[in-house]
Amino acid sequence: MPMIPASVRPAHLDDVPRLAEIHLSAWQAAYRGIMADEFLDGLDEDRFAANWTRALSDPDNQVRNFVVVSADRVLGFGGVSAPRDPAEVLDRLPTTAGLGQLAHINLAPEAFGTGVAQVLFAALEDELRRDGYARAYLMVAEGNDRAMRFYEKQGWQRTDITYVCDASQPPIPERIYTAEL
Repeated sequence: MPMIPASVRPAHLDDVPRLAEIHLSAWQAAYRGIMADEFLDGLDEDRFAANWTRALSDPDNQVRNFVVVSADRVLGFGGVSAPRDPAEVLDRLPTTAGLGQLAHINLAPEAFGTGVAQVLFAALEDELRRDGYARAYLMVAEGNDRAMRFYEKQGWQRTDITYVCDASQPPIPERIYTAEL
């Protein structure tokens, strides 16, 4: 599939319906076979919309969220922040000095393979640099091979550190990736 032109901007409240739609479809595409089908089939777009409304309305939200847009259509989103994970995760990293977090990145399945993920990812790395971070980490569900290949292609290093997220069914081990920015 050819690369399509895209740009990145901060997410706005007007984006909430599309963000919820993407969030739901991205999870159903990426986590099928990793999370229980019943869980994925029961995801509620309205709940995603409510969560996005809260996140984008909360002046104390720690994650700065961005969208990638092509032809006036939002095709994905991502966010950056200071590290937000528990000490049991962060204490396993070699150092947390100068460390930021790529909090999340999700694309609409129709955008897979179009190059917009690279545009968004590069913008998120730039945001982390602007925030003064020299290094960053992210967490990805074990079994999400597409995402892992993508992160490795972007130069991020897979670590041997995992953390089991028990908020989903079944609980999912998440792998930590790191990068020098």
